[in-house]
Amino acid sequence: MSSMQHGGNADSVAGKLGLSMCPRVDLDFSVNLNPVGPPPVLRQILLQGEDAAASYPNEFAAPACGALAAAHGIETEQVIVGNGSTEIFGWILQALRPRGAVLIGPCYGGYQEACDAHGIRAAGIATLTPENQFRFSGPLKLPENGDLLFIGSPNNPTGGLVSPDVLTDLAWNNPSAMIVVDASFVDFVEAPFDGLPHGDACPKNLIVVKSLTKFFCIPGIRLGMAWGHPDVMEHIKRVRLPWTVNGLAQAIAPHLYADREYLERSRTQTRLLRSLFETSLQSIRGLTVYPSDANFLLVGLPEAWPVSRLQKELLQRGILIRSCESFEGLGAGYCRLAVRPRDEQERLIDNLRSLCAAQLPVARGPNPKPPAIMVVGTTSNAGKTIIVAGLCRLLARRGLSVAPFKAQNMALNSYVTEEGGEMGRAQVTQAYAAGVRPHTDMNPILLKPLGENGSQVIVNGQPIGNFKAREYYSMKTRMRRAAHAAYDRLAAQHEILVLEGAGSPAEINLMAEDFVNMDMAAYARARTVLVADIDRGGVFATILGTINLLPPSHRRLLAGIIINKFRGDASLLDSGIRDIEVMTGVPVLGVLPYMHDLRIEDEDSLGLERARETDGAVLHVTVIRLPRISNFTDYLAMERDSGISVRYADKVEMIGNPDLIILPGTKNTRADLKWLHAGGIGDWLSKARERGIPVIGICGGFQMLGISVIDKTGIEGEAGKTPGLGLLPVTTRITRRKELAQVEGVTASSFPFAERGTRYTGYEIHAGETDRIQDGNAPLFVTRRRKAAVHEHAGAVSTDGLVFGCYIHGLFDDATLRTALWRRLCDRKGIAHDAVAVSQENPSVAFDRLADLIEQNIRLDFLGDVVQGAHRCSSDRCP
Repeated sequence: MSSMQHGGNADSVAGKLGLSMCPRVDLDFSVNLNPVGPPPVLRQILLQGEDAAASYPNEFAAPACGALAAAHGIETEQVIVGNGSTEIFGWILQALRPRGAVLIGPCYGGYQEACDAHGIRAAGIATLTPENQFRFSGPLKLPENGDLLFIGSPNNPTGGLVSPDVLTDLAWNNPSAMIVVDASFVDFVEAPFDGLPHGDACPKNLIVVKSLTKFFCIPGIRLGMAWGHPDVMEHIKRVRLPWTVNGLAQAIAPHLYADREYLERSRTQTRLLRSLFETSLQSIRGLTVYPSDANFLLVGLPEAWPVSRLQKELLQRGILIRSCESFEGLGAGYCRLAVRPRDEQERLIDNLRSLCAAQLPVARGPNPKPPAIMVVGTTSNAGKTIIVAGLCRLLARRGLSVAPFKAQNMALNSYVTEEGGEMGRAQVTQAYAAGVRPHTDMNPILLKPLGENGSQVIVNGQPIGNFKAREYYSMKTRMRRAAHAAYDRLAAQHEILVLEGAGSPAEINLMAEDFVNMDMAAYARARTVLVADIDRGGVFATILGTINLLPPSHRRLLAGIIINKFRGDASLLDSGIRDIEVMTGVPVLGVLPYMHDLRIEDEDSLGLERARETDGAVLHVTVIRLPRISNFTDYLAMERDSGISVRYADKVEMIGNPDLIILPGTKNTRADLKWLHAGGIGDWLSKARERGIPVIGICGGFQMLGISVIDKTGIEGEAGKTPGLGLLPVTTRITRRKELAQVEGVTASSFPFAERGTRYTGYEIHAGETDRIQDGNAPLFVTRRRKAAVHEHAGAVSTDGLVFGCYIHGLFDDATLRTALWRRLCDRKGIAHDAVAVSQENPSVAFDRLADLIEQNIRLDFLGDVVQGAHRCSSDRCP
């Protein structure tokens, strides 16, 4: 075994690397200590430490045991305190005398050293591999002579946290062995105590050991603790010697977990710094960064860059890193880098980049990563979605194969692809602008908000469950990997990609886990544009604030700024533009005018805020604006037709005197149904049929029109049954299975506003099964589902034809069905058909108009080398 188990020993490293003299170390990335530094109370205790130094400490650190037990919510008799975790490992081995120990590798070498010191044979099991991202997920059955298992959570040197359920299962499945969990870095996790078995859930054969020197940055003082079942801990206490914990360490112990602000600041800052560090390292060609929950990162190196060579080059520049050659299962291809303050990270990154450029060969191969453009915004609704669509169309017109990409979308407007995958409609619109078929790789992660119940999470087109915000937060590493994998698949098929961010890239409370904005830009090596909305006011303040909050590594990715939605004379902005360019060092590429009547879909319900009343309209449509409204894009085509006004109403007094009422889709049918009843809109709709007003329900709206909606297992929230509006003879059961399908079919004779046999297309997105109580009232036939021929009845209609409902989204995108609907309503109202005209505008016209506006108002020189790179990439793909 190598004796170099800890970092920080620059002299030893220099000697091993053959350097005659150790250079001065300015930056130490080899030691994993809290980048925030020690708690403020430490200075005060050190200043008053004379008494602690001049007096014998408590024999077995009883007051420290009591304070640490209280801080962890456990009983004092469960806790033992020692001179660091290594001493406690020795006590455990000495007390339990296992026949053999098992190590989950690669792992901290101190386990092996402790076993060697006590004459216990230790065998490593290399279960952590690059293929599983060095993560342990169990199960594991220990060999017969394996009486004790060492497992790190988070593991050193990989940083992977093991879930408490997996740790508990390890103990239950190996009842004759002791499971020793090294939790020396667990305090860096957001909810550290939740990451460990405790209380009644903690098996008797499990011990948790913590080194307190890492998180609290006190390696010279030495302090560690362990807890477990009282009987087991009493057995261990019998082998320890007195006075192993010095008086200064005992004086500090009661204060460590008392400063809540320091604890939270340390965890928040570490997460943020780790994320920034990871993003910067990933942007360097040849490096592979593995996900970590601790205050360090495991980095894989290219073959041309063995760790000894890198370590020597950096040490000569005054930078010390930790080689992983002594970790079994890693070797010369890995190093471990501590998370350090931002300025230190930047210096390391600059040195790594220069070394990479000088030493790594130029990448060759048939499929190089194509160039990319990223569009981020100072705020939500700044215009990112529209500008991405315009750039997609502009690049497509230049003969490039282009595709849009958004790593994560939070929206209730979704679409089903030909393959039966669900994705956000914004990326569907962008795909149409690019002239390519929509695919879920363009939006690998979709979050559909459920209100107080969190969000439904959809990965690669398929739902994986409903999760609260905190639950989803813990899944971010998994989501990042899914997003990167989707991007790589998409990049392999196109010459250039245009990426869209989400919200703002400078949300400092979220930046540590944000993989949608600048993290994604760094991964894609994208030329990034910042879009600012001047229509809201304060445009220069939002630009300056956003850029100043970005770390330097992210700022370097910015190629320019676009000021969007300007009304008036753009020359009035000239002085402000000059000043903001000086202040930020980022050029303003141009000013886009406010685009009236663009008729391109909005991404979310913010778009419903704008007025849609049309002067001279003869037919009035009211869409009920449900709290959790989804797929309101179903009615965008109606807004384009002349003579039609579309109003969105969420109060009875806003409904007006409509000729048609639409009850749209929703992400939570029962909750929105209760809202309808409570606000009086339900009663109003129930009486609409008596007044002769047609009512159409789509998807969730269709379910609400029935007799009842039943959720037996609480899939959408609380289990139960909610009475419907009673306008259609159907009942609905909410199910876990989600129907995702493109469909085709024809109308039946009972269809209320088109001739029998009229063809339609659309798609279904619903978690529920609706049963018709009466036969013969199915207004639709489905003839194809997911490209396969079927013969199914669909939807329901009332006997008088005034109430119609179905699951099919996109019905009203069809001009033929809209024409038939308007004519029926004109007939009911006694007005001529020609008072209404269905829009014949080709969506391509809007995309071309948008591309023209961008071309006319934005300096596109920043695209020059990107487009050239795309053409080169295209030629490289050719045989």
